[in-house]
Amino acid sequence: MAEPTVVGVRRSERELDRRAAARDLWPGGTLDVWQGRGAPMPDVVWWPESAEEVAAVLGEATRLGVDIIPYGAGSGVCGGARGRVGAWSLDTKRLRRIGPLDADRWQVEVDAGVNGQHLEDWLQARGFTLGHSPSSIWCSTVGGWGAARSAGQFSSRYGVFEDMVLSVEAVAPGRGRFRVGEGGDAPAAWLPLLLGSEGTLAVLTRFTLRVWPLPETRWLRGYRFQSVGDAIGAMRSLMQAELWPSVVRLYDPVDTRVGGRTRPERQAAPDAGWWRRWLARVDALPAVRRRTLALPLALPGLLNDLADRLSTGCLLVVGWEGRPEVVTAASEAGMQLLAAAGGDDLGAGPGERWFHARHHVSYKLMPIFERGGFADTMEVATTWSSLEALYRAVREAVAPTALVMAHMSHVYPEGGSIYFSFAGRGDREVYDRTWERALEAVVRSGGTVTHHHGVGTLKAEAVSREVGPAVAGWTALKQVLDPGGRMNPGRLYVPGGPPPGPEALPSPLALEDGLLRVDGVADLAARQAAATAAGAELMWPWTVLDGEPTARSPWQTTAVEVAAQVDGVDARVGRGPRSASGPDLRRWLLAQPGARVTVAVTRVAGRWMGRGRPDRPWATAQALLRRDLRPAVLFVEDGWLYVGFRGPAAEAMGALAARWVGGGLEAVPYAPRSMPAGDLVEVPIDHPAVVAVTPHQALARRSEA
Repeated sequence: MAEPTVVGVRRSERELDRRAAARDLWPGGTLDVWQGRGAPMPDVVWWPESAEEVAAVLGEATRLGVDIIPYGAGSGVCGGARGRVGAWSLDTKRLRRIGPLDADRWQVEVDAGVNGQHLEDWLQARGFTLGHSPSSIWCSTVGGWGAARSAGQFSSRYGVFEDMVLSVEAVAPGRGRFRVGEGGDAPAAWLPLLLGSEGTLAVLTRFTLRVWPLPETRWLRGYRFQSVGDAIGAMRSLMQAELWPSVVRLYDPVDTRVGGRTRPERQAAPDAGWWRRWLARVDALPAVRRRTLALPLALPGLLNDLADRLSTGCLLVVGWEGRPEVVTAASEAGMQLLAAAGGDDLGAGPGERWFHARHHVSYKLMPIFERGGFADTMEVATTWSSLEALYRAVREAVAPTALVMAHMSHVYPEGGSIYFSFAGRGDREVYDRTWERALEAVVRSGGTVTHHHGVGTLKAEAVSREVGPAVAGWTALKQVLDPGGRMNPGRLYVPGGPPPGPEALPSPLALEDGLLRVDGVADLAARQAAATAAGAELMWPWTVLDGEPTARSPWQTTAVEVAAQVDGVDARVGRGPRSASGPDLRRWLLAQPGARVTVAVTRVAGRWMGRGRPDRPWATAQALLRRDLRPAVLFVEDGWLYVGFRGPAAEAMGALAARWVGGGLEAVPYAPRSMPAGDLVEVPIDHPAVVAVTPHQALARRSEA
């Protein structure tokens, strides 16, 4: 290879630096290293400090015909940043500027290489939070979050990472430096394709993100349920009641038992200390200490059967945070709902214990490798009516080769994610077979194979099968941004992978999931009519604008799933809530002929609506949103401000809104209204053309801005 001629950009060809950039935290790679099989090392490691320096490195790589592997903190668990012989590693950690913070607009600018906890500490010192709290927050970067479409532990309140992104600056071999999103010079349609692209299209260098004021109070509690099915039903009711909790985490019986999380006064089976006592006794034998887990993990079927027999009941942790008045109203309604669903109130203890230990799991896996085993995790997602079946299908598939347990930590009105933990004998063939069986079970069940860990190399074949011919949307943009195919090759999608099977066809929908399928070209009136015919109403009363969902806040999703034919082959994207199977291809697929879109609907009981005439109605509407109220209806008509709520806490939230609106609100019949059709653009709150607001923005039609 010719000598690079880039001047002024830090680089290293030392073996130690190359080895450090050779792999991420994919457990398969850890197993290889532990057993003496090293990862492929890049030829050079670069540390650019600006977008200009990133562009210089990409330009030189293009000239020399060298592949580029973008690298953040290396915390990925799917092999997306794994080294490649002859390639260059472009480490982004010197892209580390934070700010400025716009405290009025609730947004911050931040470089891609900034450590997640450093950003959160910086924001909290100024009275704000991003609300993004993955378990890897201490060892991951903002750019990595965007590259893999990350989700944090409070996603039910703040959304997943892509919901927080207002704009992205990026550098690509075929385009150079560009910006997409607010104030961008590139097409807005590129934003959902860049997020989740895992370095295959461009290097993400800087973000503009939504932030939120630090919550004034936090409420956490634990509930015990007899079965996973009972708990799933309770979670669905909670999320469809429009109470918007910040935390909803369910531990299955095995995970509950191993962690000793419920500690009820009466238990038919031995207490949770059984596992620790067993390990301690075997550990006391020095001759076998380093192979402590080898024997039991060689008998996974027996171990799973034993774990199931010893494990009864499961723990649900719920929580709210924000303004005290709103938290009180929502949590009181939530407690009544959970009690009616059969939940046994365990008090604040389980919730508080989880909160204080919520990041510990990322640092506890190595002892399993040290003792002759492997440990890994897999997060999948599907709709409520399919969630328990998916849970049981994956457990059945994995049980012959690994001990398996699960929790559910990201839930939404239409469904949720299951996070499986595996532990098996430290044999690479066993490891590969476990993953092969697990992924096949997910694809066969119609779920998405990744909710927030991304794709990398581990899931590339399964994701290619899941996305099917819709991959053409990514391919088209890659031809523009990376025509030479030098950006992180061999990751994300597998060219010529297996064709989609029958499971790629649109699945039957259950109204209990809050979902309704309509024509992709159906206007708002047609969607409302379809919902009314089904005995429901649209959860978010507006249409998809120009093929792109426009939402008032991150908890609102208009297009849940899109299905269409591409070149005569069925394709379906958005199989599970907030799927991270590569870029978000829903907008692209929606533009294909004959597209069908799944939208959110609700049959929730209890409605309240009021109207008032404040001096500045749109400013008042935004102030209500900024006080943590999340109305189902919020619009201005003839100078009147209308505010409407649905669900168990509707009247309580309405009373708060009336208190916070100058002059109060008079009760009127509940009537959903739509957001305006047309492309929306941000404008000042006092702009005469304002037609909608979010907690962060005032919006107007582009033609009137």
